[in-house]
Amino acid sequence: MQMHQRLGNDLLLDVRDLETHFFGEDSVTRALSGISFQVKKGETLGVVGESGCGKSVTALSILRLLPKPGARTVGGEVRFQGRDLLGLSDREMRKIRGDRIAMIFQEPMTSLNPVYTV
Repeated sequence: MQMHQRLGNDLLLDVRDLETHFFGEDSVTRALSGISFQVKKGETLGVVGESGCGKSVTALSILRLLPKPGARTVGGEVRFQGRDLLGLSDREMRKIRGDRIAMIFQEPMTSLNPVYTV
């Protein structure tokens, strides 16, 4: 069985071989290399790891919120509901971000409002 087979309409997020680099004046830091996972509708995915292992960079890469200049997704594929997020224009991406896909940042007390449900 292939790890990344298409699973029909229940596949919500499909990340394959994601690679993100940070470019300095004289250096390149390979922050992510070969990150792959899938999330189906109704599933919850928890990303855990030590500080600096790439959790936030993974989410920022998926949402195309990497700091510019300096950081860039250089390889891989990110599909959300079948759409290639890395190939969308900035305008198209803004329509999806927040409404269809979002990130809860690491400090939940400033990110989550207890009045609203998630």
